[in-house]
Amino acid sequence: VSYDEPIGVEVISKKICDHKQTYTQYGGVRPYGTALLIAGVDDNKPRLFETDPSGALLEYKATAIGAGRNAVVEVFEADYREDMNIDDAILLGMDALYKAAEGKFDAGTLEVGVVSLEDKKFRKLVPEEVENYVQQILEKHKETENKE
Repeated sequence: VSYDEPIGVEVISKKICDHKQTYTQYGGVRPYGTALLIAGVDDNKPRLFETDPSGALLEYKATAIGAGRNAVVEVFEADYREDMNIDDAILLGMDALYKAAEGKFDAGTLEVGVVSLEDKKFRKLVPEEVENYVQQILEKHKETENKE
C-alpha cells in the first residue's frame, strides 16, 4: 500500500506470478504447484485472474480451475453475459458446478463468495443463502428432466 491506496487486483496478481515464476528458474527448488483464481474490482470493473504453477497470468470474464474445469467453462461459454446481475451470476456459477459435479451437488459442500462493485469488498454467503441458490438449481434441473 502506497499513498493510502490499496493495491490493484491486476498488480497483486502480477506480483504473485512473478514470485511463482522465479522458483521455476532454480535447480533444487521446488516450484509452487498451485493455480489460483484472484478476483476483485479495479477502476469499478470486475477483474478475474488465473495464475498457474509456472507463473503465467491469464485474465478471464469467468473461468474455473480443477477437475471439473471443462464442464464449468462449457456452461460459462454458452450462458455468460456481461450484463448479468449478481443473482444471475451466482446461479450461473451454481449451474456450472451442478453440471461438473455429476449429481454430487448440495449446499453442505459449497462455499460462495462475491465481490461487490460498489464497495469492492468480499462477502461470503451464509449457508442459508447458498441453500436457496442450490434449491433453485435443483428445481431447474428437475423441471428439465421432467420435460425430457
